[in-house]
Amino acid sequence: MIANRRTAGALVMGLLCFASADARAQVSKVRTNDGAVLTTAAPKVEESLPSGASLIYSNFGTGTSLYNAGSGWTEAGAEANDYPLAEAMAFTPTGNYIVLRIKVAVTYLSGTNGMNLVLAEDNGGVPGNTIYTASFTNLPEFGTCCTVETAKLAPTKSSYVLLKAGKQYWLYPLPADTTSYLIWNLDTTKKMGNGAVSKDNATTWTPTTLNPFGAFSLYGYAVTQ
Repeated sequence: MIANRRTAGALVMGLLCFASADARAQVSKVRTNDGAVLTTAAPKVEESLPSGASLIYSNFGTGTSLYNAGSGWTEAGAEANDYPLAEAMAFTPTGNYIVLRIKVAVTYLSGTNGMNLVLAEDNGGVPGNTIYTASFTNLPEFGTCCTVETAKLAPTKSSYVLLKAGKQYWLYPLPADTTSYLIWNLDTTKKMGNGAVSKDNATTWTPTTLNPFGAFSLYGYAVTQ
């Protein structure tokens, strides 16, 4: 059965089930009687982290359970949904770090295949000033695992992204344009925490608890400030 994708309610379309609640939306891909199943692929080989890099935050799993290939949070433009929709996830570093890598599990469903990944400061419990952005195209298709998108930062003495211990920060993807329908795949470690939802292209945010989070990680150099 094919229904109107622009509805904010339930949508069944072959393997895909869409649902929305409290201005949030999750997407799931399930087995069907016709024998269709989730597809998996070996993770692509990624280059090693720079020497001395430390983990800042991660909710990735391992192997073919790096993230949930069949479910995630909707990240959609206005033409792909009844309204633009984005979710942000918060994290708090335990030390001071210069950011070197940001990894995120975002997959493609329809429309323009691309996103802008945003790292932001906190503003009273929701995302605030942007401190870093990275653009990506050719995201892997929803339902596959386990490719992740990686932002590689090359800090210099005059330009770097510093995260401070005990301060909350935010990460969120924005669709490349109004037609993009993307999925921030759920983490398999079942972490949850402070989240925020926007229905106007990240102009305003509503705080909420997201359970579980979308899958992501950050690495950096530990520094003394």
